[in-house]
Amino acid sequence: MASTIYDLAEAAGVSISTVSKALSDSYSISEKTKKRIREIADSMGYQPNARARSFARQKNGIILFAADLSKGVGFENPHMFEIVTGVDRYLDEKGYSLVLKHVTKETAPEAVKELMLGEEADGIIIHAGVLTKQLAFVLGKEAYPHLIIGKPDFANTLSWIDVSHEAAGQIAANYLLDKGYRRIVFLMGDSREDQISLRRLDGINIVFEEEELSIETIREIKSFNDSRKITEEILKRELLPEVILCTNNYLAMGCIQSIRAEKLDVPEDIAIMTFDNYPFSMLTEPTLTAIEVDMYDMGNEAARFILQRIKKPNLQTQSFCTTPILIERQST
Repeated sequence: MASTIYDLAEAAGVSISTVSKALSDSYSISEKTKKRIREIADSMGYQPNARARSFARQKNGIILFAADLSKGVGFENPHMFEIVTGVDRYLDEKGYSLVLKHVTKETAPEAVKELMLGEEADGIIIHAGVLTKQLAFVLGKEAYPHLIIGKPDFANTLSWIDVSHEAAGQIAANYLLDKGYRRIVFLMGDSREDQISLRRLDGINIVFEEEELSIETIREIKSFNDSRKITEEILKRELLPEVILCTNNYLAMGCIQSIRAEKLDVPEDIAIMTFDNYPFSMLTEPTLTAIEVDMYDMGNEAARFILQRIKKPNLQTQSFCTTPILIERQST
């Protein structure tokens, strides 16, 4: 017969409440006591089911992840899956379930309000792509555990975490200058929507201004085809840039195709560098030098924080996590 929580409490010499708090990783129980109770639970083969864990927490054991999950999001935002995977793996280890919720910028305020009022989940993680001031107002009115994935582009009191894209820009700029490159073109996205590219550009400019240099920036590059066309125009110049730095893999792919069509060589005739290691940088010929950020780790950190926030409602964070790293390959 399977052991019950009553058997475990008797064996540990503690109350049922202490057992349930220890197994749900409550901050009110010491780490020493948690460890002892878990060891006894393992020795007894105690396996609480999801309902029992949720009852012990007086919660429903669900965390919502709200984001725009429209068709094609896996290609348009390849980081999304890595973030979700990191969140899910951490939550699963802690006995929580993750539920994905499709919202848009337009529908998010009302949808999130209904979710909070209906107590459908213990907390909510929201992708910054759907964040608006209206949604921030909704979150600010309720003492509800939340976390934004991505730094908001307006003043706020929300809890958020992000990668330091400014630091990524600085790493890229320092690397290229150390390699001796000076004539550099940066291809970036829609400046009204692409806050990540703008923050990377801020980091690049910090480094270049220190060296009393400037970088040519071409904005509004929204797609692979846009990148091909712009690169074709760049290659018609009498004096070519030494490097094209791309804000993502899709733009880098467009660059490479246009360069190959002109029978030019990478990196001998012109070098290519990109932000983000995923999804194409390892598959191109030549392989692409990239600035990588660990989005899986950021997902883990997001899940860890939201569970802490459930235990400590006054907890707040506005911080960066995961240090960008340089991966040098053939394209530079």
